[in-house]
Amino acid sequence: MDRYERLKSKAKSSGKGLTVEDYVMGIGLCGVLLSNGNAGVSYTDRKSIPWGCSLYDTLPKTGIPVEEFIYFFDSSDVLLNALGTAAINACLNTGEYEEGDVLESIKLSANDSVAMIGYFDPMVSNIKKQVKSLYIFEKERQQTTWPHPALGPEMIPDILPVSSVVIISATTVMNKTFDDIVKYIKTPRTILLGPSSPMAPDVFPEIKVFGGTIITPPALKVIAHGGGTRNLYREKVGKKVVLVAN
Repeated sequence: MDRYERLKSKAKSSGKGLTVEDYVMGIGLCGVLLSNGNAGVSYTDRKSIPWGCSLYDTLPKTGIPVEEFIYFFDSSDVLLNALGTAAINACLNTGEYEEGDVLESIKLSANDSVAMIGYFDPMVSNIKKQVKSLYIFEKERQQTTWPHPALGPEMIPDILPVSSVVIISATTVMNKTFDDIVKYIKTPRTILLGPSSPMAPDVFPEIKVFGGTIITPPALKVIAHGGGTRNLYREKVGKKVVLVAN
């Protein structure tokens, strides 16, 4: 059983007997609410949504077993894939997690070389002040005039093996590129970060620190109104959480 099958199996086991109470497909995030009150969130890759005023002839139904939403995780449709990820997170991200900054769990130093897979803009300036070097991989910002231009994926095999800290966007789990990236990592100081993060150390043993987002049921309204993670935190319907693997 491969990693993603294990992830789905774990979520289905945790969500056994639960149904989907509601869901939203927002422009920044997607959210799924379960019948037991647990909710999960994931990133919406809005740049990849097809054109058109009606994307689906038939919309996913509510009141159905959560397993049927978990299967969407395998969909090539970015919105259904996001709903599948949110459903997995609603099933799995239910523990008592610490709130805080993932970087505090890693303890950056002036000797560190950091590789960032995905562009976490709020963190970039802070990291650059603390470390020897920061390499960012983000195809949308290659060869740009941004203050911190990104590298192309062809450089990953060269940079990741010599990086002392690696931060990986959880969208790599959604698009199934995680395994292609993690095979180059040599450091134990590896972070999986973003609202789409499943807090599942047994499925992702390469990850030392998980930085995710936990939401409450009212978050679905914020997501439906176009809100992103910052809106969830400001409205106090979501919070950043950290899980450090043993």
